[in-house]
This record gives sequence, C-alpha cells and structure tokens, in this order.
Amino acid sequence: MIYDPSAQIVMDAQLLFKELIVQDGKVKDRNATRDVRKQAEDQAENLRKKLLQINPDAPTVLRTYLTATELADAEALKTTWQKTDHPIALEPQKVKPFFDSIWKSPTIDLAILPACSFTLQFTFTLAQPYLSKDDNPFYIIDNPVVRDKVFRLPMVRPSSWKGSLRRALWQQGHQKESAQIQRIFGDTKDDVTGKAGRLHFYPTFFDKTSLEIINPHNRKTKVGKNQILLESVPAGATGTFTLLYAPLDRIGNEKADPARKQKALPAEVAEDLELVAQGLQAMLTLYGFGAKTSSGFGLAVNAVRDGIVVVGGLPYEAEPSVPDAVPPPPAQPDLPRYLAAPFRLDPDFVSETGGLKSEAEYQQLITGRGQRYAKKDKQLYDKAKSWWEREGQQLAQQPEPEVELEPTPEIPPSYPLASETLDTFNDLPVKTQKLANALRQAKGSEA
Repeated sequence: MIYDPSAQIVMDAQLLFKELIVQDGKVKDRNATRDVRKQAEDQAENLRKKLLQINPDAPTVLRTYLTATELADAEALKTTWQKTDHPIALEPQKVKPFFDSIWKSPTIDLAILPACSFTLQFTFTLAQPYLSKDDNPFYIIDNPVVRDKVFRLPMVRPSSWKGSLRRALWQQGHQKESAQIQRIFGDTKDDVTGKAGRLHFYPTFFDKTSLEIINPHNRKTKVGKNQILLESVPAGATGTFTLLYAPLDRIGNEKADPARKQKALPAEVAEDLELVAQGLQAMLTLYGFGAKTSSGFGLAVNAVRDGIVVVGGLPYEAEPSVPDAVPPPPAQPDLPRYLAAPFRLDPDFVSETGGLKSEAEYQQLITGRGQRYAKKDKQLYDKAKSWWEREGQQLAQQPEPEVELEPTPEIPPSYPLASETLDTFNDLPVKTQKLANALRQAKGSEA
C-alpha cells in the first residue's frame, strides 16, 4: 500500500469543505440580508484558516484541489494564506538540537587541514528582505523562497553565496581572469584542466518567511499591470554565515613541479584573506545577495553576533581584552563561634590530646589573654561541650578518608590558532588586516 500525503490532506479537509460551500453560498445569495452575508463571510474566513492548519503542505495541496474541482474559491484560500503568519517549526523536538548543533552553526577543525587554512563565521540580521527562487513547482504561489530538502527551512545555498561574493568583487573591479580570483573561486572548464577553488561555503538557514508584492508598471501609461506575489525572508530575520578557506591545491605542487615558482603560502593566504573580507563587507552592506539586489533587497544590518575569523597553524596573540571583574569568593556558611569548620572545634577548645578542653583549661586560656572570664564565655563553652558530647567526639574518632589522586593526564601540544572577534562588518577589514600581517611575518608554514 502506497501512502499518498496529498490525498490524506484532501480527505481530512472534506468536512470543512462541506461547511465552506454552505457559507460561500450564503455570501453569494443576493436575497440574503447584509448581516447574514457578513456573518457568512466571517465563518468562511475561519474555515479557510482551519483548512490551512491541517498540515504544512495543506495550502499548496488544497489550493490545487480547489482550482481543479471548483468546489470553493481557490483564490480566496490563497488570500487567507497571505494574511496569516507562516510559522516554521522543527518537529519532532529531537530534530532541533541536531539542527542547532550541526547544521545551523557548523564547527570546523582546522587541525586536519593544511596550515594557513581559515574560517570566518558570524550571525547576521537582515536589514532588507531576502528574495530567491526555489525550483519547487508545486507550491501555493509561483515564487517560493529557496528551502532545504530536509527541514524545509528558508536558506541561502552555498552556490548562491559563492555567486554573490564573486559578483561583489567583480563590481569592485576584480575580473574573472585574475589569478587571485581563479585561485579563490576555482576555474571551471569543460576539460580536465579545470580546478576547484579554495573557498568552501556553508548554507545559511532562516526561521521566518514573509510575502512581498511587486507591481510592474507600463512604461507608457505608468500604470501597474499585474501584482506579483513573492515569498521572502523578512527584514529582522537572523542567519549564520560560515566560510572555509583551505589551500588544498598547494599540497604536493612543489614536488611535482620543482621549477614552478610560487609565492610563499602565508603571503598568498594573507592576500586572499584581505580580499575575501573586503568582498564580504561589500556584499552584505552595499551590493546585497539573492534576487533583486538592484532594488535594495538582500542587505544586512552592520552589527553581527558571535563573529570570529580563525587562521590555523599560525602562532598569534590577539590584543588583550579587558578582564572581567573577579567574582567574590563563595560565602562561607554561618558557623557557631566554637567551630572552625562544620565538623571541627575551634582551636581554643581543643586540648593537647585532640579532645575537648576542660572548662578550667578554657578559663585559663581566656584569663591568660588579659581578659575576664565572663558569663558569655561560660555560655560559649557550654555550647561547645554540648556539641562535643552530642556529635563532635564521634566524628573525631572516625578516620579521615584517603583521597586517591588521579594521575595528571598528558596534555597534547595544541594546534596554533590565530583568531579575531567581529562585532560589526566594519571590523572585517581591520581585524583581518592584523591576521594578514601576522601571516606575512610567518616562516616555515608551507603546505
């Protein structure tokens, strides 16, 4: 037996469809009063909202079904969908931790990559909506935003990031034929001479969608023709950008072709790091990414969260940050004055044999200090004696447990990582410049 989810959605909607047909009939009834029609319109709207909530795929399936059967107004269902929120939830709940830890913010181990590889990661906020065009032909509107195949979340594909960054650098005057551009992005050819680039992009996911309407105007009459509905990721949505630079093409090249002259790898990486930072800043704050960037779409807010750029195999010390205030020591529990610890007498009450002093010995101690043995001193001694007889003497007879010391594990030598944090896109050229200068001064870092 083959399970058809679309057929199941239609079956689940049959009762609501019957009631919707009744209410639509009342709305179209010219003999009905205005109040009756208004009440029928409200009930029909509520029924359409219930239809849309049957399943995440219900809007698309039911609009297609109504268009084919004409049982009810398919365009009215689409209009209701436009007015409602489109929440995106990761279900079941076990999926969300997996998504957050692995897909949303991927962690890259630079120790297994060639020296001078670097990563760049930050969480940004959209200042303008992001537009894209999915290849899904079965959707409630004709222009859905790109979504991943597993979680159905709006996303920016790695290939889209690559194309947007390359376009931003092109607009800044960096041509495709440039050796540096080909080194970073690769050189795709039909024959075997093509090669991959050093940049590797990761997808960016969002958790919100919205709708944009564009209305192309007639060039002569200046009047709008037909409104076009576009699904988008709205301004204010956040996503995490992750990029990896790995000079894999340098591995073994010197041995294969000793006569080939190459610039030292750290110097090459320094140039590429500066260029990538320059292009990213321009792409996200000036030129935009996605579709219709010439109309201002696809721009990000200048401030970022959790921004960091890390270079592997490079000993480096970032500028010292302002140390946090030292937290106060934990408060000690309030102990009686005759105790030095929760289970130990104060030394003033301990005899030479380790037991409790007699009152005469304690009185001699007080007077020996030039003080008068007062009533409060006697009351304190009585309390100490009462505690000693009640539990202290028994505790003192118990042997102290032996503490087994664990062997100190050998700490393997750490892989040197140079890093700088980012708070804004304006930090990109400044912070990467520091790392680039450190790369140029590095020696013996060949792949």
